[in-house]
Amino acid sequence: MRTPPTRRAAHLAIWWARCYTRRLPDPVAERRLGELRSDLHDHITDDQARGTADWRIALSVMSRMARGLPADAVWRSRIRPWTGDVLKSFAAILAAGLALAAVGVLAILYGSGDDSPGLVLIGILLIIGAFIIGVRTGHRRGRSVDHRRNTRHP
Repeated sequence: MRTPPTRRAAHLAIWWARCYTRRLPDPVAERRLGELRSDLHDHITDDQARGTADWRIALSVMSRMARGLPADAVWRSRIRPWTGDVLKSFAAILAAGLALAAVGVLAILYGSGDDSPGLVLIGILLIIGAFIIGVRTGHRRGRSVDHRRNTRHP
């Protein structure tokens, strides 16, 4: 039986998968969720068999989820391109950046409490990555708004 931190991390990963498979055909979404559930089960079972601490398993699940966010978005856009206005896509990328930063903060907290400088470094890199995603998204959003303005008023 999984302990609460691991269970919460797995639920968070499943929740994210439900978000990015929303409005996809049911067979496609269910297949993707099934793949994720199987992968999570294997990941958690293998780590537990090696005697890894529960909080480390939970952190590795969240880390894998955060590192996989861009790939999930690319996979989703290949299956069915995102629809809606620019603000919705901006909000989705902002949410992904905030999730990445949150995982970074957790890594720093767990790493400093356990004297793991490598984990602290990973946390710092995740936060820097989230900042870069935010800056790049803001730059692209500003460029697309300028492009629309230029096409409307030559």
